[in-house]
Amino acid sequence: MKTPEEMRDHLIAKASTDEAFREKLLSDPRTSIEAEFSITIPEGVSVQVHENSAQTVHLLLPLAGKLSEKELNVAAGGSTSGWCTYR
Repeated sequence: MKTPEEMRDHLIAKASTDEAFREKLLSDPRTSIEAEFSITIPEGVSVQVHENSAQTVHLLLPLAGKLSEKELNVAAGGSTSGWCTYR
């Protein structure tokens, strides 16, 4: 099972070399990610993919407030449970 960081790195690398995948990832991220990793992202979990440009840079901040032990474990790459399940 890949860590969230490994999944992110894989998606970025593939989107950098495969224009069709990049367009699909931007237009339908849930389906693209589920297909790429043979996982199911639970209903109610929103997936957004943004593309930086010369005029716009996106910065991802962690959740505000104290994280639970489970959230810390996920952030550290110890588990992806709660975000997705493998098929």
